Amino acid sequence: MDTYDFLADPRTLTMEERLAARHYHDSEQSQWLQKLQNLAEEPKPGNDFPAFLLATAPFHGLAVKLRKAQAPKELSTEAADELDWFCKVFADYLRTRDGEEVFPSYQA
Repeated sequence: MDTYDFLADPRTLTMEERLAARHYHDSEQSQWLQKLQNLAEEPKPGNDFPAFLLATAPFHGLAVKLRKAQAPKELSTEAADELDWFCKVFADYLRTRDGEEVFPSYQA
């Protein structure tokens, strides 16, 4: 499973691999989901949102920007915009792969 840390684009995983990664990163999922539900704009990420992705290498930069923030007002405009993008692009990550090709590549 450590190979997940080397992926440049987590959207290349099959649905089975995504669900396995979610299970593998269970503790990170809980921690990051709570943080995202505090920091994200409406609609807030649901319980099936893949918050664990913030514990992987492709999202290290965003994770660092979010780590110390406790409220949305503590985020820089850049971090808030990146968080909005993250929440929108990966909202259906654990449900479907449909439509993913329309999103621009993420540059970590």
